[in-house]
Amino acid sequence: MDGFVAEDPDVLIARVHDQVAAAQQRAQAAQQMRAQVEAVRGTASSPRRELSVTVDASGRLVDVELSDAALNLGARDLSRMIVSTAQAASRDAGQQAVDLAAAAFGDDSPVVARLRDEVQARTGEDGAQ
Repeated sequence: MDGFVAEDPDVLIARVHDQVAAAQQRAQAAQQMRAQVEAVRGTASSPRRELSVTVDASGRLVDVELSDAALNLGARDLSRMIVSTAQAASRDAGQQAVDLAAAAFGDDSPVVARLRDEVQARTGEDGAQ
C-alpha cells in the first residue's frame, strides 16, 4: 500500500474519541441554540405608539396591541401601519436569531451564513449589524 503510514492504534483511537466528543459538543450547542431561537420574540411599535406587534423567530405573528389612537386611523392607514410594524418586528426577531447562532457557532459558520441569508430573504435586511 503506497502512501500508507501506520500510526499507533492508541493515537488513532484517541483521535476518534476527540472527534466524537467535538461532534457531541456541536450537537449540544445546536440543541441549545434551537431552544433559544424558539423563545425569540421580536417586537416593534409604530412611530407614535398607536400599535405594537410581536412575532416569533420565523416572523409568525404572535401578538398585536392597538391603542385607542390606532382605532381613530382609517382602515387603509391602520393596515399599512400593522404591516410595516410587523416587518420591523420580524427584522428584530431575525437579528436576535442570527446573534444567537453566531454566539453558538461563530460568525463565520455556514449555519450563521445560511440563517443570515434566510433573514435577508424574509425581511430584506442583511441580518448583520
